[in-house]
Amino acid sequence: MRTIFKLGVLTILILISGQKLFAQKKDKDKKGKDKIDLVRADKLGGGKKKKAAVFSGNVIFKQGETYLYCDSALHYDKKNYIEAFGNVRITQGDSVSLSGDKLTYDGNTKKAVMTGNVFLRDKNMNLSTKYLEYDMQSKQAYYIGGGTINDGKTTLTSELGYYSTAFKTFRFKKNVRVVNNVKNYTLISDTLHYNSITKIATFKGPTTIQSSQGTIIANEGEYNTVTGQSKFEGKGSGAQVRTGSYTLTADHIYYDEKRKVGVVKKNVRLYSEKDKIIIEGDEGFYWENTGISKVYGNALMKNVVSGDTLYLTADTLISIDNIDPLKKRLLAFHHTKLFKSDLQGKCDSLAYNFADSTIYFYKDPVLWNAQNQITADSINMELVNQKIHRMNLNLNSFIVSQDSLKNFNQVKGKNMTAFFKEDEIYRVNVNGNGESIYFALENDTTLTGMNKVICSNMIIRLQDNKVATISFLEKPDGKFVPPHELAEPDKRLKGFKWRKEERPKFEQFPIKRL
Repeated sequence: MRTIFKLGVLTILILISGQKLFAQKKDKDKKGKDKIDLVRADKLGGGKKKKAAVFSGNVIFKQGETYLYCDSALHYDKKNYIEAFGNVRITQGDSVSLSGDKLTYDGNTKKAVMTGNVFLRDKNMNLSTKYLEYDMQSKQAYYIGGGTINDGKTTLTSELGYYSTAFKTFRFKKNVRVVNNVKNYTLISDTLHYNSITKIATFKGPTTIQSSQGTIIANEGEYNTVTGQSKFEGKGSGAQVRTGSYTLTADHIYYDEKRKVGVVKKNVRLYSEKDKIIIEGDEGFYWENTGISKVYGNALMKNVVSGDTLYLTADTLISIDNIDPLKKRLLAFHHTKLFKSDLQGKCDSLAYNFADSTIYFYKDPVLWNAQNQITADSINMELVNQKIHRMNLNLNSFIVSQDSLKNFNQVKGKNMTAFFKEDEIYRVNVNGNGESIYFALENDTTLTGMNKVICSNMIIRLQDNKVATISFLEKPDGKFVPPHELAEPDKRLKGFKWRKEERPKFEQFPIKRL
């Protein structure tokens, strides 16, 4: 992406010799004005015309160190003024050549106007236009009606071009286009400025920068050709960076070419076409050398999974991009929450491994699927074809669901594995230290008793999010307690905690920007 930002010097050091176009002459007239002197001409034709001497054939004039060549000319000696025609050419030493079809030059005001097929050449570039003016008094030069600048590597075109020698600034306006064939980029803008002292190029108005690495779209921005630092502003719609793999939008985009570090601020939005992921936030950072991106402040990820949308929010979201798929990650740190129509959850931190499509939940994770509340010391969830395939609960595993009579069915164990079909749990394997409480209902309206079983390993099968069968694999120790014998402490397994109030809701997610 750094190639997009590097506009070089834009070859806009045009007219660098303009301030020397007509150098001061030591010999002055009686009024102290620099005189334009005739060096030679083949003939003086037709005597005087409009109080001017008419010269033709290999005409040469001189003022100071500057020479003027043309086919014919009108020389207004008293006015110190020249009109030159045909193969007009001005040279200043051996570094500058200005040519055109017609020239008017006022030796007193130091104003020159060249028209026709105008070409300005120096050691670094060529400028072609139809109309070029230069004012030595104000040290300003400009062209109108379109101009083209070429240095062999870069071509710049615009309808208007302006240069101030006093402030060392260049301005190009209307349909500005810069094409660099070496670095393979094209810039299209309404206005482009360059300061040869600060070495900063500035563009204003809708601007597009295209290269083989991507496209930048912005309303305004600047690039420091010395430090390699650039910034892009996008009021309203935001500045935008498009590559083959992602689209980045923000109100402010900063990039340090030498350090290969990018900063984005306000209304940040990153979209990955390949992964169908959108990441948003208030501020973000990008380290190109490591492929790491961070987003802070109302950080939100949106991912379309099987026609449904998964929302993930946290204090910080980190994307690690790498050509090695085993190293590609998405990380969420602190106050992490997720929401999907059939799955909600919260934890301190989360990691998504793109290589095996597994999501890891850390530090007090709790997930909800339909009526089921799922907790463990850590949880990892495996996806297949973007659908939940299996959930592994590691240490202090606990699943709770509430029935129609507000009773809590509970299963706990050392480790558990929950299997999913169409995003619903259909089987749970309990591995080690298994315990369960299940309330028996008649027609979902009448409690007939409570089953409590202790068994190291068990298999629970569910249908329509309700327990259908429980298989006890090793020496179960169980009992059935009728309703009239149920005491409140006996209805809860050790470690039970109902966390309904913590369950994330859709309206809690900052999704209004999507």
